[in-house]
Amino acid sequence: MPAAIDLQPFLSFAAVFALMLGAAVGSFITLITYRLPREEKIGLTRSRCPSCKATLTPRDLIPIFSWLMGRGTCRHCKTPISIRYPLTELATGLGTAAILLWQGELSAVSIALIGFWWVAVAMVVTDLEHYLLLDECQIALALFGLLYGWATGADLTDTLVAVLVGGVGSAGIKYIFLAVTGRDGLGWGDVKLFAVAGIWLGHALGFIPLLVFSGLLGVVMSLVWRIAGGGKFFPFGPAILAALAVLIFYSPATATFWQLYGENLSRLFSL
Repeated sequence: MPAAIDLQPFLSFAAVFALMLGAAVGSFITLITYRLPREEKIGLTRSRCPSCKATLTPRDLIPIFSWLMGRGTCRHCKTPISIRYPLTELATGLGTAAILLWQGELSAVSIALIGFWWVAVAMVVTDLEHYLLLDECQIALALFGLLYGWATGADLTDTLVAVLVGGVGSAGIKYIFLAVTGRDGLGWGDVKLFAVAGIWLGHALGFIPLLVFSGLLGVVMSLVWRIAGGGKFFPFGPAILAALAVLIFYSPATATFWQLYGENLSRLFSL
């Protein structure tokens, strides 16, 4: 196993630092989730207000606090700023600190899990706002998944089979649903995400519980989405990511699923 740094002696300080770091990363996530879907360059131009185009200074870019101090408006033109900016920063910061507290050490596993959280937040934002699961995020998620698999000693062959099952299986579901209903049930971004999920799961047996959990969570999320006025169509990416998070952060979930439902599923497929 890779070496790890024990954080227990100064875990509280480390958690505060993780919260601040996560919030700063969340600020960067708000940037990329705004620019990448619009095919704008990252890093070549300074941040500007979308309304008045005023260049933002460091005082305008303090995660969470700048939004609070400006009472949710641009300091220059007083145009309202979406609450999704501080919420993204807060979610990223809290998730980073929570993972570090849970792990209690700085290791390849904790880094991979934090990376998963960062990328998942970005993917949820872009899917909810633009119905897009960006390839850049898929690649980042896959790389963190490879780090997680290496750190946990996952078998490479099992992982490759899981990727194949996730990709081919979800593509098959996409075409079957299209043939039966005449409309798309999964986008290609969702299919890619199921394939990338195979890297994290490390075994093909994880695909069925992932599919079941994401379907159940998708139903609940879509109801909330409609009640909140999000529109007729709910993007499926957040449900897949939430289900994958359950299986990753609660590692016995896959085994528990098969213990509870494996026999019934075997009977179903034998009919």
